[in-house]
Amino acid sequence: MLKRHIIAATLLLVSASSAALSAATQEEADRIKASLQSYLGSETGVVAVAAQGDDYVVTLDATPYIAKASTPGLTAKVDPVVLTLRPKGNGQWDVSQSGPFALSFAVDGAMSMDAKIASQQWTGVFDEASASFLSSSYDYKGITLNQVINDPSTKMKTTTASAYEGWSGSSTATPRPDGAIDGSSTMTLTGITSASKSELPPDAMAAGMPSFDYTLLNAKTEYVTTGKGVKSKAILDLLAWFVAHPAKELIVKDQAQLKEKVLAALPLWEQIDSTANMEQTSVATAYGQFAVPTASVGVTMNGLSKEGKLREAFGFTGLTIPPGIAPPWTDGLIPADFNLDFTVDGVDLETPVRMFVAQADLSKEPPIPAGSEMAYLPAFAPKMSVGLNFQKGLIASPVYNISYDANVVIGFMGVPTGTANIRMKGLDEVIAKVQAAATSDPTAQQAMGGLVAFKGFGKAEPDGTIVWAIDVTQPGKVLINGIDVAPMMGMAAPPPQP
Repeated sequence: MLKRHIIAATLLLVSASSAALSAATQEEADRIKASLQSYLGSETGVVAVAAQGDDYVVTLDATPYIAKASTPGLTAKVDPVVLTLRPKGNGQWDVSQSGPFALSFAVDGAMSMDAKIASQQWTGVFDEASASFLSSSYDYKGITLNQVINDPSTKMKTTTASAYEGWSGSSTATPRPDGAIDGSSTMTLTGITSASKSELPPDAMAAGMPSFDYTLLNAKTEYVTTGKGVKSKAILDLLAWFVAHPAKELIVKDQAQLKEKVLAALPLWEQIDSTANMEQTSVATAYGQFAVPTASVGVTMNGLSKEGKLREAFGFTGLTIPPGIAPPWTDGLIPADFNLDFTVDGVDLETPVRMFVAQADLSKEPPIPAGSEMAYLPAFAPKMSVGLNFQKGLIASPVYNISYDANVVIGFMGVPTGTANIRMKGLDEVIAKVQAAATSDPTAQQAMGGLVAFKGFGKAEPDGTIVWAIDVTQPGKVLINGIDVAPMMGMAAPPPQP
């Protein structure tokens, strides 16, 4: 993963002057080098560009920076990244990379890590005007990642070895008239194996500390990401500005320029959506094997805009756990399917940033006037609250099915308010199962009381579904299916208004 990020980030830095279709020249090679150095720094040996026929061969080598690192006990080695660039005209370039790759680093007595890619093929078309790849594709084979961590507090040594059979993907981007881009990308990982082994110190073993060893297998994981309004050029301009201002005194001197760059980059992006789908995942542990046939994760993020929003979703189907982990009476009651999908909104991320940029003086400590912090909260949340929305909620097993949704307002003063709906099929079957075990199992006895009360508040529908419509929008009241249960919960009514 680290390698992929290095390549993607590095290639985005190519923003040399446009070149017509012609034999490569040293003059153009020098311009490409100068452009890359504006992002990577001018340390000798980090960037090299050579003209070869119709191509420009770019070599990016981190060795000089590693040699200057002053961290005691740190050693690191990273293979140079070699890119081949060919101008297409109109400010566009064919970019490619191939061959093996390796990196490693170690901190004496603390940790070590090495990563290798046996073979890689990467091609793309880079567009200078939008500072993005209009298209790209890659295919890596034989990826390995090994690391050792020594925990000084527990004296435990953990060794982890991971391997990926394949890693491939593609991306596209469409420049927009406003200078931003709309883009999408896919990534597929196959044949993932990760094994971790812990070596416990003798005293921990004598105290009965459990083993943390595991082996994770994943047949395939697919990622899909889309981005709208990504301001790639403005973000790279901001990066180049910091490279040109490596010291605090330089930043303070030109902070007016910095503010202009920050405002130009807002909102960074309009919206980014990313989903991951995993197939045939299992984890073998000292307690047995856990397995999930399918699982998914999703994230949606707005940029630093007035319509701030974050959505996260996580779900799985077909979960199985090792026998003996839970009491026997819970057989069939442990959730096999699960889904959590929530959104946080109602916040303004742009206004506080603009306020800080307008107020900040980086030559002072603190950079904003003392006491002005109080104005940031109402700017961040104009309604002095944030919204929390749950949808498509699911908890299910072979015995029951629970679905739920909710809309909650979390105010910065007072208690949260909102509504929720919970629907359950199979409650009677659950109660019967727990009741049968309650005669001999204390844990089942405890669960039984809660289930009976839970059912008592519910409302049965013709198909046998039990529904709990919850309303906490009225001060001092908790309504379940229209009945106020606040007195039963020991909640006092609010004092009368004067």
